[in-house]
Amino acid sequence: MAEKEFTLAAIKAAASNPTPVAIMIEMAFAETHDERLALVERAVDYITQEMVKNRHVHQDKSEDALTIDIVSHLKTMGFQASHDTQYGGHCDVVVEARDEFLWIAEAKKHDSYDWLLDGFEQLDRRYSTGLPGQDCGEMIIYCFGARLDKVMAEYRKRLGGKRADVAFEPPEDNAIVLRSVHDHGNTGRPFRVRHKGVPLHFKPTV
Repeated sequence: MAEKEFTLAAIKAAASNPTPVAIMIEMAFAETHDERLALVERAVDYITQEMVKNRHVHQDKSEDALTIDIVSHLKTMGFQASHDTQYGGHCDVVVEARDEFLWIAEAKKHDSYDWLLDGFEQLDRRYSTGLPGQDCGEMIIYCFGARLDKVMAEYRKRLGGKRADVAFEPPEDNAIVLRSVHDHGNTGRPFRVRHKGVPLHFKPTV
């Protein structure tokens, strides 16, 4: 029986769920830190989108339980992901890859804005290194209240008021994802953070 040769495009096309498979394949062949970062963010977007689709089953979950769900899905997509890893403290989500790539996310339920701001401080001043390939992170914000867009706008306002050194980049095509940059206190290099809101509000009227 002749051996079959498959291209990456053919493998992706044959996959029953193409997005996770495509991310897994592309991560295996990623050659730069920027490519790896884009794939991690794409994976988080996919996973949280699935969480929002089934938000009714997440209403009673703890902050840790929600985050462990994300880590578990990252693992199934082939990422070297972990929860509660010790890098300056107990990191919520860690993804590592070759060439010393390190991405850390701090995940918080929106119980109060101070709680979110504390999470940013932990990510920035405790967990992140600011080294090349380790100079991007994420704030994952679980929001169980209505109007995530308003929550993110107020969060941006309060973070900017507390940290004058943090500059926000122009908004993307939606109001629930923010990007910021500031000089890392450890290295002086730019440290970029994506602030991603996850809308888990669920209060059906019928």
